[in-house]
Amino acid sequence: MLYIGHFSFDEVGSDTGQRHGYFTCIVDSDSADQAVLSFHALIEKMKRENSSFANIAVVYIEDIFEIRRVPETAAILRMQSSEGEFPKSVSRSLPFVETDDIAAYGWAPDVRRIRKAETDEVLEMEPFMDFT
Repeated sequence: MLYIGHFSFDEVGSDTGQRHGYFTCIVDSDSADQAVLSFHALIEKMKRENSSFANIAVVYIEDIFEIRRVPETAAILRMQSSEGEFPKSVSRSLPFVETDDIAAYGWAPDVRRIRKAETDEVLEMEPFMDFT
């Protein structure tokens, strides 16, 4: 069965300031308990071996989705709304995945801008849909 885990984390920034973030994992497993063990092992490995996880102090399970059958129509798995302006953040799709079994796609105008941007440049994304 397919399991998707969505996690949040607290970290200490390089300037010792507090930071927080989110990441999502996926695994094919026999049970939710086995999936949780797989996620745990992956997070421990990333903490040991990957500098992006070096400052992570605490990880929280937000959701574990068990997908018994992939729906034929689109479904929203998670929604989050925050007060205030969108904060500065760093986001990467499939940052540590080395397989051809998973692909990430983005909104083409944004992908083109990101590829042309400097590595530390903060970009405002172009809307996919605008209801204003």
